[in-house]
Amino acid sequence: MAESVPQAPARPGEFSAVGIGDLEVWPPVVLAPMAGVTNAPFRTLCRRYGAGLYVNQMITARAIVEGHRKSLDLAAFAPDESPRSIQLYGTEPYSIGEATRRLVGGESHDGRSVDHIDMNFGCPMKKVTRHGGGAALPWKRGLYRSIVRAAVDAAGDVPVTVKFRVGIDDEAITFLDAGRIAEDEGCRAVAHHARTANQLYSGSADWRRIGELKEAVTSIPVFGNGDIWEADDALRMMRETGADGVVVGRGCLGRPWIFRDLAEVFEGRAV
Repeated sequence: MAESVPQAPARPGEFSAVGIGDLEVWPPVVLAPMAGVTNAPFRTLCRRYGAGLYVNQMITARAIVEGHRKSLDLAAFAPDESPRSIQLYGTEPYSIGEATRRLVGGESHDGRSVDHIDMNFGCPMKKVTRHGGGAALPWKRGLYRSIVRAAVDAAGDVPVTVKFRVGIDDEAITFLDAGRIAEDEGCRAVAHHARTANQLYSGSADWRRIGELKEAVTSIPVFGNGDIWEADDALRMMRETGADGVVVGRGCLGRPWIFRDLAEVFEGRAV
């Protein structure tokens, strides 16, 4: 990551709202789904500080298909929450497709359909990657494509997005293929955490990879993720990489007001 330098607030017209299907995201900021963190109360708290897209914590597709009440309760929405966005995890097409169908049809929990589905291909934890899931799954290009296709086909008009990492390690790079396949299969946006799975959350995110992805994926928005700790970081990432928006994860833990700061700088005001 580049050395931190103060950034001037956005200039008029420098950035614009991001369209994800019928959803318009402004400011172009997404709360990263984090298991055990981004539940309904936390999302409600964050939303008080600024607009954007706030994604529910990850739920496994198989839990939805099998009707696991505990998992469904963990991924509940606030009664007045809109848009209703959730992240799915799975390692095979059937459960992903069926879970998506139930989510968009309002069959999975409280009878209300979701407005956006994100897919997790970025989890770096060993308990996930050693089974071929999360950040390891895009290495199997054919399987990855079939899973993405199953979700998009089942979602209909509801937008599907994917999040992925650079790859498994420096020898197994997958992000460019992952982005192109998602674009080919009809995803409405991609989010790129610019670390490998082996890095976990250590070291610095390599923002150059986000710029490379933006050059390769041209017809849908590209969101950058990794090391957004302050509002200035979001501006710098987008200016350096050409990304259409940012995804904020650990940078908001204990600091939900970062979304207020982000809203201010994107509107051209100093924090």
